[in-house]
Amino acid sequence: MTALPSLRALHYFHQAALHSSFSTAAESLHVTHSAVSHQIRQLESWMGKPLFVRASGRVKLTSHGERLLVSCQKAFSELSTSCESIRTGMRQHLSVSCAPSFLSQWLIPRISSFYQRYPDIDIRFQPLAEIAQLRSEHTDILFLSHEQLPDDEDIDAILISDDYIGPLCAPRFASCLQSAGDLSALPLLHADTRLHAWAEWAKTSGVRGNFWNGKHFDNLTLAIQAARNELGIIVAPRLLVRQELSDGTLIAPLGFVRVDRATWMMTKRSRDQDVGIRLFRAWLSEHTPGWQESNRAP
Repeated sequence: MTALPSLRALHYFHQAALHSSFSTAAESLHVTHSAVSHQIRQLESWMGKPLFVRASGRVKLTSHGERLLVSCQKAFSELSTSCESIRTGMRQHLSVSCAPSFLSQWLIPRISSFYQRYPDIDIRFQPLAEIAQLRSEHTDILFLSHEQLPDDEDIDAILISDDYIGPLCAPRFASCLQSAGDLSALPLLHADTRLHAWAEWAKTSGVRGNFWNGKHFDNLTLAIQAARNELGIIVAPRLLVRQELSDGTLIAPLGFVRVDRATWMMTKRSRDQDVGIRLFRAWLSEHTPGWQESNRAP
């Protein structure tokens, strides 16, 4: 048995599943009803499982059929995009705006798989923008850590992660950092782009102390690298240091606390069917644990 069934059979199945009708599928494909039925019977034989329930002249997808429909929609969409870009010789451009620390710590380590899958989509990274940039379409996709969703029916917000923050350090500090009280004797690090990070952590954790002294760095990415290289302790979001925690170059001896903020991917709802945005959203869902869309009214 080959790894894939007939592409024609999958194409006929896709149309029949979308319309919940063999007759309508036959009309859209400009073939006969019996041709559609024949291809789907062959596909079901290849699968060894029924894909439709047939009753009273109507058809309904089985659970296996629903699963196959999702795969067909994704595959045919990608095929359509690739064929069109090859045929026209045009590259698509997608502008993505986010904070430098999110870009360097979270997005860039993952983005190579998007480039490999969609080589004809050119991503242009922009500095962190305001939501107004989405509305004006100067930005296609915006990643933003935000306390509240924008009160705008034309903005789609998809949750990447609730924000958790905590003190992080290189493993050699582990024995020195057993409780929050130990921080007073340790070198603290600060990112000038997040000057209130220590104060936010202390307030949320119910910890008292002077957390304003220490070395300063222009941005969070540099401060994280300084912590990795044993220069001190930095407060940072867990989302941005998953790799460092995984490979053991940073540890979080005091754990993390949740703050009243979350990281979202935002797009303009009226552009929901733009090919580049749709493909980027689908790709991102594969790389985001706990991916979920907000339950805002359409």
